[in-house]
Amino acid sequence: MKRLFLVATAILAVFALSACDSGYTNINNDELQEMLDNNPEYQFIDVRTSQEFYDVRIPGFSNIDYYYLDDDHSLTDHLDKDVPVVIMCNSGNRSRSAAAIFVEEGFTEVYNLTGGIQDWNGETE
Repeated sequence: MKRLFLVATAILAVFALSACDSGYTNINNDELQEMLDNNPEYQFIDVRTSQEFYDVRIPGFSNIDYYYLDDDHSLTDHLDKDVPVVIMCNSGNRSRSAAAIFVEEGFTEVYNLTGGIQDWNGETE
């Protein structure tokens, strides 16, 4: 009985750990800057509202408002699922949720900028 319990516990632990795999990779400012400099073919998506985006943005990013994306995943249909996508927002919260949507929609390589534009120390426009 004790052995059965240990086996069941081990199986549950494996499932719990596999559920923790978000399917996307968190990146920092330095990693984003390297991607911007060396990978212009990447898809850079800012999921803040359009007002936030037009107030200040990182050059090279396009805007898909998270609040619309959350309700309508087809807003990603114009993007190539086989080209890496880098997602950012104001603080990292919306982009984390958006990254999960991109993974769910079948994007193969998804990155999330932790800290968002608030922590960004690079060029803005």
